[in-house]
Amino acid sequence: MAILYITEQGATVRHLGGRISVRRDERILQELPDFKLDQLVVFGNVNLTPGLISYCFERGLDVAFLSSTGKYRGRLQPELAKNVALRRKQFEREADAEFRRATAATIVAAKCRNMIAMARSQRRLRDEGRSPIAEIEAILPRIASARAVDSLYGFEGAATAAYFRAFRAALKGDWQFDAREYHPPRDEVNALLSLGYSLLYNDFYAAINIVGLDPYLGVFHRPRHGHACLASDLMEELRAAVVDRLVLTALNKRSLVKKDFTVNADGHLRLATEALKSFLGLYAAQLNESVHYASQNIRTTYRQVIEYQARQFARYVMGEETAYKPFLIAETAAE
Repeated sequence: MAILYITEQGATVRHLGGRISVRRDERILQELPDFKLDQLVVFGNVNLTPGLISYCFERGLDVAFLSSTGKYRGRLQPELAKNVALRRKQFEREADAEFRRATAATIVAAKCRNMIAMARSQRRLRDEGRSPIAEIEAILPRIASARAVDSLYGFEGAATAAYFRAFRAALKGDWQFDAREYHPPRDEVNALLSLGYSLLYNDFYAAINIVGLDPYLGVFHRPRHGHACLASDLMEELRAAVVDRLVLTALNKRSLVKKDFTVNADGHLRLATEALKSFLGLYAAQLNESVHYASQNIRTTYRQVIEYQARQFARYVMGEETAYKPFLIAETAAE
């Protein structure tokens, strides 16, 4: 799967002569054969020519738009999958309170177990004690016994707060990170986490759309206009494994340093152009990392896991599987 990330502000993307080219001031910045492209991800002020847009529609290519700081904005997407039976069943299932509760509890519990596995893999955390892990472990039985989805929000929030204390302990250097902050992030660590989560959200959205589910109809996240709740639901399992680990590795190994961050006109932190390209390369490498996928007892990539989980959720919705099987990290030795 070839994903082209366009980060150069003021660039123009064209389709001409069987090639996709990214240019600025007639200078070619990126170019690849059109048959290799599966998705475009556009950051900030980038122009797409009418010819390219027509080609994307003809090929069924997905185009996602993010702000220059990495906040998800929307997408130009191909025709929706024609699986009406799946969407009809999805709406039927969503109306079932017990289906929503049981599925949401499974997703939140998996997120917690993966946060525990991620925290345990960090040697620096072991030096500072394991109380955050114990807090999350104590929450797991409460998640299993929750009687409604609304009860899960508090448990998930408490577990996440404890986890990010462990995450902070694993950071090396003088990075400022007191707690997880959302929009706008006020420190470099939160800015990287937000960017990584936006990328992961986008990848799940694309996979859900390919499978034929409605990405806006979820089971855990509260619906709001323009928010693909199902994408947010399914990405919960992979936040720690993909994004959090990537951010810790990039900062602790100094692949990114403080001078790589700038402040835009709105006063928001963002990665400078070359640093953003570097982070996107690290993210792509992370998705292509080999991992054990227990549901099929195979080794595959995180990128493939995203689609496998979307397809597995679709089978669960259709009643072909009796339970949703989340992705769980196999615990390894400390890094």
